[in-house]
Amino acid sequence: MRIVFDLDDTLANSWEAARRGIKELLKFFLKKRMFKLVILMLFRKNEEFVKDESLLLDDPYRIIKKFIEFCYRKSDPKTVQKADDIFNKAFYSHFRLYPEAKIVLEKLKDHELVLITDGDSEYQRKKIKFLDIEKYFKEIYISGETKISKNNPEAFKIIKRADYMIGDRIKTDIEGGKFIGAKTILFENGLFIKENRKSDVKPDYVIKDLRDILNIIPDPPSDQKQ
Repeated sequence: MRIVFDLDDTLANSWEAARRGIKELLKFFLKKRMFKLVILMLFRKNEEFVKDESLLLDDPYRIIKKFIEFCYRKSDPKTVQKADDIFNKAFYSHFRLYPEAKIVLEKLKDHELVLITDGDSEYQRKKIKFLDIEKYFKEIYISGETKISKNNPEAFKIIKRADYMIGDRIKTDIEGGKFIGAKTILFENGLFIKENRKSDVKPDYVIKDLRDILNIIPDPPSDQKQ
């Protein structure tokens, strides 16, 4: 079977790690007396900017630079670099593969596994390497390379065919999975739980533990096992 996984908050604790990074950024910007930027980050003012889909294709350095320039029209390269260093240090200190994800990937490795994720190419590949999971996937698609965010179901066309799509967000993973005719599994986890519950789109399965995937997806025939 051909099984597609999302990365962030499906296989790894990306939002929790990012929260730690953002917390350290807020301390840094407060010390720099960049109060307008702190307000933007804390209270999500100027929603049109915060929801800019181009941010989904960027790395932290460029996102920080855009935020600063949105607030102050220009940015100091040293400040941006320092902020980027602070964020990444905190992020990677807390970034982890979910223990259940390791179990699931090992159990499903005889299937044809595909990974699709939003983000800057270099940054997402760095995360994948950090987690040591590239070996499990036959194909990896990153929006920074394909130039189309998962917010657009057309992003999933590159996968062509899938039996199952597993992710934590209905707007991207589940709608994209349905777009290519896959059965969809929603992992209730991370940032988008409330958003998901308001959606009219319904996944085929909802799980709260990644290991429940193993009760849904059958083992491959013995002659297909590696």
